[in-house]
Amino acid sequence: MYTDQWLRLNGVWHHFQDWQDRQDSPVREAARTETILLLHGLTQQSHAFDAVAPRLTRRYRCLALDLRGRGESSWAAGTYTIPQYIADVHALLDALGLGAVHVLGTSLGGLIGLSLAAVSPDRLRSLVLNDIGPEVDPRGAARIAAYTTSVPDHFPDLQAATAWALTQYGWLERLSSEEVTDAIRWAVRRAPDGGWRFKFDPAIGRAPRPTPEAARAASQAWWTGFEALRCRILLVRGSESDILSSEVAASMQLRQPRLRRVDVEGAGHAPTLAETIAAAALDAFYLAEASTPRSSP
Repeated sequence: MYTDQWLRLNGVWHHFQDWQDRQDSPVREAARTETILLLHGLTQQSHAFDAVAPRLTRRYRCLALDLRGRGESSWAAGTYTIPQYIADVHALLDALGLGAVHVLGTSLGGLIGLSLAAVSPDRLRSLVLNDIGPEVDPRGAARIAAYTTSVPDHFPDLQAATAWALTQYGWLERLSSEEVTDAIRWAVRRAPDGGWRFKFDPAIGRAPRPTPEAARAASQAWWTGFEALRCRILLVRGSESDILSSEVAASMQLRQPRLRRVDVEGAGHAPTLAETIAAAALDAFYLAEASTPRSSP
């Protein structure tokens, strides 16, 4: 189980779920001092990992963070940039007295992980990238830009919010009706004038797009940091992804010998990580991490 925690980081209240398994086991004992930081996608929130964290807490403490402007964290229009998210992650780790952590990031969360690899690789024990790499497929980028700028401000009921979400988030189509209802329950809140609205700040969709030059510079920095990593890396890719192309994924394998790749057949952007093959890959990856001797926590 988890506890809800809040910290004020860089002037903004941040919410995170602190998942810790209180039961002792030989494997859990070996990893007791280690933490996995779970970072969600662009318009998601910490509950995106509700099916993943309970498995991982058998061996690790897990922190599922709501990035600023999402979930239960405060809105802060004008600050939705990757450098700001990196500063927030640094502040969180410092506030909790954590040096290096394992990072598992979906989409935007993975880009934050790649950015950490570029600017502070000493904070990474390992890196799991869920359907993201140093280059973003323009097709998927255009699709995401379209829906983040057109999300309705108000839905009359949960059914309407769910119907809209099903047209925008392909991963919901792979869930049962009960799982879809649960996912939407965490993604929306009551609107002041009645009805429902999504929790993420609409300003996220209006954030300025990087210029082509800035996008190329960012991609190069991600590639450089990724290639220089000396920790273990797992890449999970949806076989139908329009964000991480098969060509970029193959290039990642060639350019980083420490990377292990798993493809989730039939999944687009992004796998939920509860799929059988993804869950097995995470179990194997983190079990190996837990059994690796450490010279320091």
